[in-house]
Amino acid sequence: MSMKTISVAIAFILAHVTLVAPFVPAANILPAGLGALSMSSMALTLILAARWRIVDRLMGGPDKSYVAHRWLGFFAICGALGHWALASSVGAGILPVLAESGEGVGTVAAFGLVLMTAAALVRAIPYHLWKASHMLMGPVFLLAAYHTFFVASPLAVGAAPWTLMAVVSVIGLLAWIRTLLRKRTPTRLVTVERAEPFEGGVDVTLRADAALPSFRPGQFATLAHNQARAEAHPFTIAGGDESSRRFVIRAAGDWTGDFVRNISAGDELRLSAGVGRFLPQIGAKRTEQLWVAGGVGITPFLASLEQMEPDSAARVTLIYCIRSRESAGAIDDVERHAARLPQVDLVVLHDRSGDRLTEGRLADIVRTMAANTQVYVCGPEGLKTLVKNIWLAAGMNGRIHTERFDFRGAYGITDLIYIGQPVLNVAQQWIASRKGLQHAVAGS
Repeated sequence: MSMKTISVAIAFILAHVTLVAPFVPAANILPAGLGALSMSSMALTLILAARWRIVDRLMGGPDKSYVAHRWLGFFAICGALGHWALASSVGAGILPVLAESGEGVGTVAAFGLVLMTAAALVRAIPYHLWKASHMLMGPVFLLAAYHTFFVASPLAVGAAPWTLMAVVSVIGLLAWIRTLLRKRTPTRLVTVERAEPFEGGVDVTLRADAALPSFRPGQFATLAHNQARAEAHPFTIAGGDESSRRFVIRAAGDWTGDFVRNISAGDELRLSAGVGRFLPQIGAKRTEQLWVAGGVGITPFLASLEQMEPDSAARVTLIYCIRSRESAGAIDDVERHAARLPQVDLVVLHDRSGDRLTEGRLADIVRTMAANTQVYVCGPEGLKTLVKNIWLAAGMNGRIHTERFDFRGAYGITDLIYIGQPVLNVAQQWIASRKGLQHAVAGS
């Protein structure tokens, strides 16, 4: 986690405390600030979930929105619990007759957030149950808004924090309505034209009776069975033309496992339009690029190779890390495209044969590249970390583009470590500095 991320998170929290400080008694600053933090965080999660195009564009793509959504979820639950534990009734509220109900509703909202967080923490909970629980964020937000405006509060009506919370509540409500309406967004009916299994996955081509919305290499689309209320899952588009789409899918859970085992030619699915901002440069005006793929992470690059034309412009180095040829879907097509494109240097590494991407090997490749080379990485988190560490160690200044395809957004131990580790590091540094100071004083 970068210092920039930590700084933004701290600033976001302190901004809420600073906002309410001039308008409430000193004893109420912290609980009021935590309440404001929870409310604005819930509203922002709803805004991100609404998937307005301008928001996705500002965030850098839907995957970045989901990462921010996860952080905001932590802020919402921590703010709500802190507010619930510290707040006390002060003043009469807008309508004194509703003050008591406002307090009770706030407790219900806090417990609702706790239950939703608990559901997110346990990945063993089936996807459809998690999704159903997550849809309760809208009602929980409405309960929190009721609590904010009708509980006995030290905030005066019309004060800056009160006005801001009112605006936030309205926007959050509109975002929730947008999310509900988006569930009705039409998808296209497609038929499985080809389903070619490989070790642990399936290479599937879908075809529609009419032209499909265009897509850009690197974007993803959702697939669902042609059934009422069927679950839709995101997959990167591996290629296609005006009326077809190709996906290379690995079994990685209940839904994908069932899909890989049972999909066959003639099956009907529902396909969404392509979205996303992970867009490798394929035109002749591109800068030098390094593409690194792990397993089915080859899909955005496969679509890019398919649309590239031979040229003599900046080179593209593609490192494809696989367990074996049998487990690598579409490897023959990757090699075929690389052979017809003189601008592409392909490096295929077979894990089972001991031919792996090591720090030294990657460093040797990086040293041959221009400092402003653009990097695109799609694969496991460990692969992304390896590329990032070597890239920074080499002093390169080109941007590293990645996506995090964990669209369930469940919290696991790695997420808790990811968010909690910086806090632990700061605490350890502070303790170490205190010990150093004490030793210095004792020595003097």
